[in-house]
Formats: sequence, structure tokens, C-alpha cells
Amino acid sequence: MRVVIVGAGDVGTYIAEDLAESHEIAVVDTDGERVAELESTLGVTAIEGDGRSLDALEAAGIDEAEIVIASTDDDAVNVMVCGAVRNSTDAYTIARAKSADLYETWQEFDDALGIDLLLPVDRLTAAALVRTVALPGALAVSTFVDGEVEMAEFELAADADLVGKSVAEADEFPSLTFAGVIRDGTVHIPSGETVFAADDRVVVIGSPSSVRRFARRLTPGASLDPDDDVVIVGGGTVGTHIAGLLEQGGYTPQLVEHDPERVAVLDEELPETTVIEGDVTTAGFLTEASIDEADLLVGTLDDETNYVLALLAKNVGAGHTAAVVNDSEYVDLFEAAGVDVTVEPRAVVANETTRATQDYADEAATLERDSAEVLEITVDGDSVLAGESIVDVAHDLPDGFVVGAVVRDGSLKTPRGGTVVQVGDHVVAFVDTDALDEVAAAL
Repeated sequence: MRVVIVGAGDVGTYIAEDLAESHEIAVVDTDGERVAELESTLGVTAIEGDGRSLDALEAAGIDEAEIVIASTDDDAVNVMVCGAVRNSTDAYTIARAKSADLYETWQEFDDALGIDLLLPVDRLTAAALVRTVALPGALAVSTFVDGEVEMAEFELAADADLVGKSVAEADEFPSLTFAGVIRDGTVHIPSGETVFAADDRVVVIGSPSSVRRFARRLTPGASLDPDDDVVIVGGGTVGTHIAGLLEQGGYTPQLVEHDPERVAVLDEELPETTVIEGDVTTAGFLTEASIDEADLLVGTLDDETNYVLALLAKNVGAGHTAAVVNDSEYVDLFEAAGVDVTVEPRAVVANETTRATQDYADEAATLERDSAEVLEITVDGDSVLAGESIVDVAHDLPDGFVVGAVVRDGSLKTPRGGTVVQVGDHVVAFVDTDALDEVAAAL
């Protein structure tokens, strides 16, 4: 499939890296050196030019493209790119947007803008953060089959209860599957005899309630409950969305914003949130906002401020910390400093974009630097799974594959070797990236 990506910044590069191995990619950007670098490293077609120009788009091959992705940092440019494509071809168009107003306009008048899928950066970032902080200890969380199935990834601390135990010994959750273990960057499909080790990244798939029980087993006492004290620092779009999502979950967070006019607006917009005016750069901020009593502090400001806030919050006794990290180079720094949850907006949008472009599954989530994927498949009559037991199918598929959940007629079934998969079932599977092409073709 030919995919044209307009914009070779961080997001465009993420997307190109994810798609280059399986699709024919062309990248358009005004920065000639940047696209030339991508051409050299990824083997993509590089076009130096303005993505709003038909000449540049035609040079990139939009006549043959099935998907065009507008991923520049300018919302207006992304809209114009999609409009130009819509006027010339039938390609599916995807654009990212920072503006909340633009997203709302698109929802009401999507056909008028020429955009088939608009990805709101701030909304997606907020949703990713809330999903993760609501599950104690989780590094990543994704849902499948309309929320019936949840996938979560955890890193085992040296003192974790599971360390030294086998999968068979740990298998005490009726609706949970230990789908994968990532050890030293290598993906392993666990058997009953697999013994967990410190620093393993464990991927589980199951019902949301079972995943939550497993999370509480790993980190007892760390669960975030609606009556816990949550402090959000920053009343921008991301902070506002986080507060709104927490309100929907029954939480009553506190939000700190320095602009008095913005405080007044948010006080009306967020009825269950305590909005206070405060300056995080002042010495009295930690006391004024009662950070020492917070069960969770969420930083949504610039990276430097979020980093300092997280360190101070940990020092005065805050239970957990989370931060939005805009620069990918800082993620390791935040994690090394003990920040419990980091969410990178560019990575979130890039992952959502690649999910929208994949044509081998209903849904997909990427793990651990593309080393594995979790797929949702609706089984049809041509699938190798149709009418077969999982144990029999396993002989015909590569080792890097395991069925994590089966949903039939709205009911979750925990898969076992003898489980027979039927046409129409929704299957959620863990797949090593090295085996992805073979598994996707068979499923």
C-alpha cells in the first residue's frame, strides 16, 4: 500500500519508521535535509516541497496513494493538505490537530474539511495518561473489543511478588492471560514453566477487572481510587481534558492554574474539580496546593517545569507522579528520576495514526519500541483460526504468537489450548513483530 506522509518532524518520522517495512512510503517536507535523511535511513521516497502544493503531492504519488497523512505542526497546513488531496484523489486522509475548536468543527462538518480521520493531540494525550494512571504500575494500557478486553504492560521490580515464580504458579486470575514477556529487549512467549525475573516487562490480556486485580497484586496499596487526592498542574487543553476524564470516572481532582481569567473559565467548565489560582514557580506553591498530601501529581506544563515538579512532589511525600513529556529525548530522564507515568504526545498520535493505517486487524497496539503488537481480529471463514482449537492452530503459526482473549457474542472467554474459535469471534492476540506478517496473513 502506498502512503504519503506530509511533514517530516517527530510525528511524521515516527509514522514513517512504523510503516516503512510493510508499505511503500513517500515523505513530503520543506526541509530537504530532513527528507533526504529519511530516504537514506528508511528507503522512503523523499520529496522536498510544500505539502499544500499539488505539484509536490503529485511528485509523491498521491494518484496511487491509498492513504495521505498530514502530520505537520500547523493545523491549518494539515487541513489544506487534506483538502488538496480530496479535490484530486479518493485517498483516505488523516490529519493531526492541536486546536480543540478544529476538532469540534470537524466532528460537525467532517466532509467539508476533506479529512477522513482527525486526531486531536491533546485529547488523545489526556486519554492515554488517564488510562495509565488509573491502573497502578502500568507502563502502557490499551482496550479492545469496545472495552471488553484490556491489555497492560508492567515492569517487575526486584521485590515484586511474581519474581522467581513460574507462570503456572502466578496463574490465579480466571480472566487473564500472560501473553508476553519482554526481557532485555527480546520478546518471549511464556509457557507455564517460564519463571519471571526482575526487570521483566510482562504483558497481560484479559477483562478490565482481572487486569486491575493483577495490577494491585503487583503494587499493593498503589491503586488510584476516586476518593484519592489528585492534583493537576496546568489548566491548558491537556490539563483540562485530564480533569474532565477524571470527573467522568468519579474523581474530584484539584487543578492549579496561574492565569486568573482561565481559572474563572475552568471553574465553570469543570463542576467536580477544585480549580485554584497558583504559581508553581513560587516557594509557597507546594504548601498552597497540599502537594505533600496528594496521592497523584500530574504535570502538564513544559518539560523542564514538569520534571522539577515531579522531583519536588516525590521529595515532600506525594504518592505518585505523572507527566506529559513533549520532547522524546527527555523520556528516559523522567523515568530515571522515578516519575511513575510519562506520556509523550507525539508518540501517542503517531501510534494512533499507524493503528488507523494498518489493514490486517480491527485494532492494534504497539509495545516496547515496536518489538511486539497486540491485535484485535474478527475471525472470518478464511482465517486459520476458524473452527479450530487454539492448540491445533499453534502448530501452523510461528512461535511468537499467543491468543490472549476471545470475545463471543459480547462475552469474554479466557482462551485455553482446547478453546475452539468460531467465525465471528473477536480474538485479541499478542504477536512478536518478527512474526507479524506471517501471523497477520494467516489470521
